[in-house]
Amino acid sequence: MSWQQKSSDPPPGYAYGPAYRASLANKLRAVLYIAAGRPRSLARDAFLALRDVPVPPVVRGLDHIPTRGPFVVTANHYERPGLWMGWGALAISDLVPVRAGEDTHWIAIEQWESFSLAGIPISPAATRMVFQRAFRTYDLLAMPPPHASAAPRATAMRAAAAKIRAGQVIGLMPEGDVGPTPELLPAREGVGAFLLFLRAPVVPIGLYEEDGRLVVHVGEPLTLAPPCDTPKEDRDRWARDRVMLAIRDLLPAPLWGAYRR
Repeated sequence: MSWQQKSSDPPPGYAYGPAYRASLANKLRAVLYIAAGRPRSLARDAFLALRDVPVPPVVRGLDHIPTRGPFVVTANHYERPGLWMGWGALAISDLVPVRAGEDTHWIAIEQWESFSLAGIPISPAATRMVFQRAFRTYDLLAMPPPHASAAPRATAMRAAAAKIRAGQVIGLMPEGDVGPTPELLPAREGVGAFLLFLRAPVVPIGLYEEDGRLVVHVGEPLTLAPPCDTPKEDRDRWARDRVMLAIRDLLPAPLWGAYRR
């Protein structure tokens, strides 16, 4: 998650909708649930949180979500002034159980490197401590930051693979960050290799706004199988591009960004 300054202007040819704000009741509920540390369903609490959205999301392609796991949902890191990326993740978390009957176990960075609250800098160690409790509460998967050593990243990959072997649903946003506008950024290096390692169907999802409403556009599941003659060092890029181009094709052209034709 990046807390860089966002442009207040939408990309050319695109329009932002209303601001999204969580109610005080939902904020307090989230704090109490995480403080208690008892396991909770993300889908159930996403349903409660989505009561605060200005207008209900539009869902397209719901029948593309498999009726059972395992699979991986991949979405763009959609965020703009007045709409935090978490709203899109909540909308997907509320949607997946409608078809699959499963919570989505999101993969998220284990700490924020640069964050301040009311102008007071908060250390990465402090954010990591809070996130660890939240991850335990909602059974999310913590991914070490890119600068971490190989060992903790391998542990995170094994934890994700265990979820897949158990027939569960994993969610991730391949860009791993947000830019100054909601246009697509290049996927993080290693994401493609990670998805190939999981060996599960990948469900691309495009998040965007249309006529003032958040849209969750689900695409057809992908089977990632690089051509036999793809060099090992190129397999990561091949898989990254395959997934990101599938997401791009679910978005309006002004949001294509790094994947513009």
